[in-house]
Amino acid sequence: MKHLAATLLVSAAAMGTAFAQGANQAPPNYACPGPEYQQFKFWVGEWDVVATQTGKPAGQSKIELLAAGCIIFENWKGANGGSGHSINVYDQADGKWHQTWVDATGDQVHYIGSWTGKQLELRAEDISTPQKAPVIVTMTFEPLPNGDVRQSGTQSTDGGKTFQSSFDLTYKKRKK
Repeated sequence: MKHLAATLLVSAAAMGTAFAQGANQAPPNYACPGPEYQQFKFWVGEWDVVATQTGKPAGQSKIELLAAGCIIFENWKGANGGSGHSINVYDQADGKWHQTWVDATGDQVHYIGSWTGKQLELRAEDISTPQKAPVIVTMTFEPLPNGDVRQSGTQSTDGGKTFQSSFDLTYKKRKK
């Protein structure tokens, strides 16, 4: 019995040392290396946002990098008083971009998507408010040659059979 207790004690001590060493080592994606993590950085900056078709002010947005460049964080203020935030991350486990949007009403949407080579395309299955009906929403971010960013969205209330435009915005770098 003493031998078994001593063996267990030595094994536990060895495991504790192994865990402690692992805790001191940086995870394999520390500082988010690789080209995938760079795909959405075109959106970083301070922006005046306008409706693409009319040029009317839609709001302002500050997009910044957090957590050693692994998180793209949005702070949105709408021209009509609304506000919200998004957290955007590339998940190397599934090879996709994830955005969680939360607004000042507490509504949240979790988008998942991919970089197509010219734009980031995201999609979410959501419940619309206040109707509480299922809706599929899409969102596309496209860097434009002049440095602006176009963000557009669609929604479907018929399970994805048809989509209607829900917004079309242009982000213009704020002049300092």
